[in-house]
Amino acid sequence: GKRVMGIPKLEDANDAGGTRSKECTLILTEGDSAKALAVAGLAVVGRDHYGVFPLRGKLLNVRDVMQRQVAENKEVMNIVKILGLSFGQKADFSKLRYGSVMIMADQDYDGSHIKGLLINLFHFWWPDLLKKGFIREFVTPIVKATKSGNTQTFFTQTEYEQWKSKNDNGRGWHIKYYKGLGTSTAAEAKEYFKAMDDHRLDFQWGSKKDGELIDMAFSKSRADDRKAWMNQYQEGTFVDHNQPTLSYKDFVNYELVQ
Repeated sequence: GKRVMGIPKLEDANDAGGTRSKECTLILTEGDSAKALAVAGLAVVGRDHYGVFPLRGKLLNVRDVMQRQVAENKEVMNIVKILGLSFGQKADFSKLRYGSVMIMADQDYDGSHIKGLLINLFHFWWPDLLKKGFIREFVTPIVKATKSGNTQTFFTQTEYEQWKSKNDNGRGWHIKYYKGLGTSTAAEAKEYFKAMDDHRLDFQWGSKKDGELIDMAFSKSRADDRKAWMNQYQEGTFVDHNQPTLSYKDFVNYELVQ
């Protein structure tokens, strides 16, 4: 496909920007170590339909800033350029360089926030992308428990704690903790990508309630709503990452809130 120039650290999919753009997925990673993991995974899925681009730190919250600030923000502008989007114009799927983005961030508070800020960026400028299933995430375990060939995989601390309390505190199980994507090996990366369907979670738009919640989470003027929302959160609730889809509503209510 047509190349994008001048973006350091971008590993562009071979077919991005060409006739098969729609089949391409851009993996946006939380930092360089997660990028290394994704690149190792490309050895399994190939580079024709997958590109990788690392994000640096926190993304700009575009909801309450002047357009000039957005235009001066290198990170946001790079993402926009790689995907072939234009500000102030509807997302034209026939002109996009990629058919979807897949966010690869740690399963912790910072990772959730990065996912939220990316969702916020697309929702604010190109809401159609969310409605058309453009955003996915790549989830990786934070704990694995193994006992005589049986493996339990946990994507949230809460889920793991609940399992432990029901299983004699995990006695007799071999427990392996994963401290973020940076600690996974290239071999594990390949394993993850081989079982892509177990790790891929598609964000799903249900109704305008999804959009209202994203706005509530990121709009400066809605600090009071946010406080009330955080106070409503019930300890012990978590996102079930074993399902194939996740609504934006549930993402905001059960993951972003924590």
